[in-house]
Amino acid sequence: MLTHELANEIVTRTMDIVPSNVNIMNAEGAVIASGEKKRLFNIHSIAVDVLRTGKSISINPTGDCPSGTKPGINLPIRFQGKSVGVIGITGNPVEVAPYAELVQMAAELLVNQAYLSEQLRQNERIAYQLLRALVVGEVENERAFTERLQATGLDSLFLPLRAWALSKAHEQTFPKELGHFFQYEERGELFFFETRPEEKRFESFLQKNNCLLIATSGPVAHSFGTVASSCNIARAALSLYEEDVPTTEKRLLYFEETMLEGLAFEWQQSGTIQPFLALLSPLLASNQSAELMETIKQYFIHNGDIKKIANHQFVHSNTVHHRLNKIKALTGKNPKVIRELTDLFIACLLYQLNGIQAQGKLL
Repeated sequence: MLTHELANEIVTRTMDIVPSNVNIMNAEGAVIASGEKKRLFNIHSIAVDVLRTGKSISINPTGDCPSGTKPGINLPIRFQGKSVGVIGITGNPVEVAPYAELVQMAAELLVNQAYLSEQLRQNERIAYQLLRALVVGEVENERAFTERLQATGLDSLFLPLRAWALSKAHEQTFPKELGHFFQYEERGELFFFETRPEEKRFESFLQKNNCLLIATSGPVAHSFGTVASSCNIARAALSLYEEDVPTTEKRLLYFEETMLEGLAFEWQQSGTIQPFLALLSPLLASNQSAELMETIKQYFIHNGDIKKIANHQFVHSNTVHHRLNKIKALTGKNPKVIRELTDLFIACLLYQLNGIQAQGKLL
């Protein structure tokens, strides 16, 4: 409780305002901080008596000073009803007495403040571990996990909840105060958890604070054990879309808007995707593979609106038509037929997810 660092802080602060040397003794009576460095680590016999009796003891300059002591007043430092140390103020007790109890009170306040700060840090560490357990899927017992949340003061994190993955490229526009949303950050990833998802408070909060960012959500989790899956789907959707959304555009994509991408992620994780990748083989062998795959994606996203696709790709409409014809020639799938376009789009998603997985961006 009474560490060397804290004891030194008490001595420094106290000696800034009182004209006396100050010593701090620990629970064994050893001097652990002092304005007179030569007294460090010596056993202060009067401090031992103060700790034993719990009462202040004065040493008069006219009397005999026990070995290792000097005239002054020695007072217990109490914490939660117990003496955890002693503060000694060197000088004539008559001169020291007027401010001795104030010095004692200040020392006890610093001890209490240090304890509260450490408790706060400990709670923050536990809270971080609990949020990490949600993200990585280490929730084994729902009831036990709920009890730990309540014990840590996270009882406002309740089910159902929605997990959001945020693009860190835009974090400079995100407000520092997050209110009732819960943040988890590790290895360059940023997640937020939103309770009462039906109220869409996260979206309202971002709009109110004029936050410019890209965020994707997973499906609403109705158990803590399924939050990790929701995070993975949100992470996958973010990886697919964060490079495609203009930096000047504010975008939040709910799972309900990216369900096909979520399904593609589940397929990609299962490993049963080879038929889709084989569909793209002729296209990937083309020297225009990147442009053709982007055309498939944009044709699907923009519902076949040639003008929007051309504007997005900065090309003429005729170029888009030419690319669509080439896609059909290479793959045998006609992008203008909805079912065949869906096959092509899913194949592109799976190919992209494989690349993202290879970069270590997906679990």
